[in-house]
Amino acid sequence: MQPSKSSSPSIGGQFAQPIKLNQSGPKGVGKLTSLQRAALSSTASHGKLFELRTYNIKPSCMGEYVQLTKDKFHLRTAHSKLVGFWLTELGGVNESVHLWEYDSLAHRASVRAALASDDEWKQQYLSKAFQHLDKQNNKLVKCTWGSVDTTPIQEGGVYQLQTLHLHSAGITGKSAIDEVKRLTSIQEEILKQSQTGKLIAVLSTQIGASDTVHQIWNYKQVDDILKCNEALEKHPSIADSETFIKKTVTKMLLLVPGISLLK
Repeated sequence: MQPSKSSSPSIGGQFAQPIKLNQSGPKGVGKLTSLQRAALSSTASHGKLFELRTYNIKPSCMGEYVQLTKDKFHLRTAHSKLVGFWLTELGGVNESVHLWEYDSLAHRASVRAALASDDEWKQQYLSKAFQHLDKQNNKLVKCTWGSVDTTPIQEGGVYQLQTLHLHSAGITGKSAIDEVKRLTSIQEEILKQSQTGKLIAVLSTQIGASDTVHQIWNYKQVDDILKCNEALEKHPSIADSETFIKKTVTKMLLLVPGISLLK
C-alpha cells in the first residue's frame, strides 16, 4: 500500500507526552518480558534507546530513492543521530534499514515534533520520498548488553543483521538470553581469530515483536559471512547446544556511504 500524506506523523512525529518505561511497560503496551527487563538493566549506565526502521521501496523507484537520500538526507540527520543507513542486498529486496539513536522517548518525541514543523525537510525530502515507499516498519530496541560500536572493522565492508526469535526459557530453566550471550561470544572469538569481522551491537526489542534480539555484525568481505557460518556449524559447543531460538532471519546489508556514523 502506498503511504499517503496522512501517514506523515510516522516520520514527522506528533507525540504530546513522553512515554515512561518501567517494569510494567509503557501504558497500553503491557508487562515487560524478561528479555526487555534485562536490556533495561544492562543499559542503565548510558540509557540510550534506538529505533530500527525498515522501508520497502517500490522496485521502479529504488534508484531515485537512493539518489534523493544521498542529496537531501542531511536535512533529517540535522535533527538526531543516525547510527547506520543500509540497503538490503540479500535476505530482502528493495529495502532500506535505518538505526537511529535517542537519549529517551521524550527526546525522540521532541525530534519528531521538530521534523513535523521543518518545512525544508518536508518539501525537499519527505514529500518526494513518500512517492517511492511501498510500506514501512519500525521497532524500539535497546542494547541487550554492552553498547553500539560505531567503528567498523574497515570502511566499505558489509553488514549482517540477524533477528533471533527466542523461546522465553529452555527446558532446564536457563534463560534464552544467556544462551544468546554464549553463542555470541563464540562467534566473536571466531571473528577475532580470523580478523575478518566484528560485533557492532546486540539489541533487544522493547516495543515490537517480543522476545526478539537483533545482532548487527560487520565483515570485511561478503564471503567472510559464509566462512564464519561454516566455522560456527563445526564448533562443538554449537552442535551440542540446547535450542533456545525459534527461528533466525538474516539479511546482508550494504552501507550507504556518507550518511550515518558507520562508514
